[in-house]
Amino acid sequence: MNVLHRGKGLYRLGELARLAGHTESSARRSVDRLVRRRWLARVGKGWYANLLRREGPPTVEEVAAVIYPPAYISLSSILFAEGVVDQAPQLLTCVTTNNTKRFATELGEIRYHQVKQALFFGYTLEQGVPRARAEKAALDFVYLELRSGRSPRLDEWSWEGLDTDLLWNWAARYPSTVAALFREHIEPRE
Repeated sequence: MNVLHRGKGLYRLGELARLAGHTESSARRSVDRLVRRRWLARVGKGWYANLLRREGPPTVEEVAAVIYPPAYISLSSILFAEGVVDQAPQLLTCVTTNNTKRFATELGEIRYHQVKQALFFGYTLEQGVPRARAEKAALDFVYLELRSGRSPRLDEWSWEGLDTDLLWNWAARYPSTVAALFREHIEPRE
């Protein structure tokens, strides 16, 4: 228990086995007991959240950063956090180059949306968590909505906090339909 109290937020099964000095198969039984006691929580295939950590359990953002790499937080999660939209998402939204996938964890639900490798950019690490810039989240959102056959409504977005020069620069990497939708709401600078 002391090891967990002083330990990190997320562990792979193999790490827990080494900490306990067990094989992975015997560690699996021990980990199952720790999950039942609510000392650990399963958050992905082979990943466990340390619920006893002194600093508190890991955030769902920390979990999202490790269970399905490569990925960064984007879309509605960033747009809401940056004040571009006022409706809070019910789950954490991420972008990945992997297949689209959803994880339901005890710490929260995470949805990963696939983009092609050429569109996997525009994020920074903040306390170890990859987060899209607001401009990139806006582009990702519109791109994925259009790709799904939906036309996103941008008339209620707050545009003041966005760097429109950066948005237009990055929009050139997306299909022209993405820029066309933005053009209805903000003017590109010449």
